[in-house]
Amino acid sequence: MAIRLQNNGFANVTAALLAYTSIFKYMQWGTGADPGASSNVLGSTTGTTEGRTTGTVSQQTTSVTNDTLQVQGIITAAGTRAITELGLFDAAGSGSPPTGGNMCWYASFTVVNLSNGDSIQFTAQTKFQ
Repeated sequence: MAIRLQNNGFANVTAALLAYTSIFKYMQWGTGADPGASSNVLGSTTGTTEGRTTGTVSQQTTSVTNDTLQVQGIITAAGTRAITELGLFDAAGSGSPPTGGNMCWYASFTVVNLSNGDSIQFTAQTKFQ
């Protein structure tokens, strides 16, 4: 027996996540490398003090209607930074840099050097297919 999620099912999955109270919408950047799939923290937040940004969550269409969950937010540097990673968490966390909550999504990228006051707008997408 073959089982698959139909095109209309993708919209239901993203809608359910959108309505979920503990959705991963809190963005935090870091300066480290891949912490591994079981980690609940970024590779490193050394030298960062910015709090987690609350992203705007929405459904998007990539291949079929509403098959993609998108989180978009802006983080502004409070000093000179060399950013190499981004995590999405299910809680704002506490402290400076923040800790707590569960990291549900992780990305690493080539270093982005920032000066005090520079910002990055991140767009994180999870596509269901």
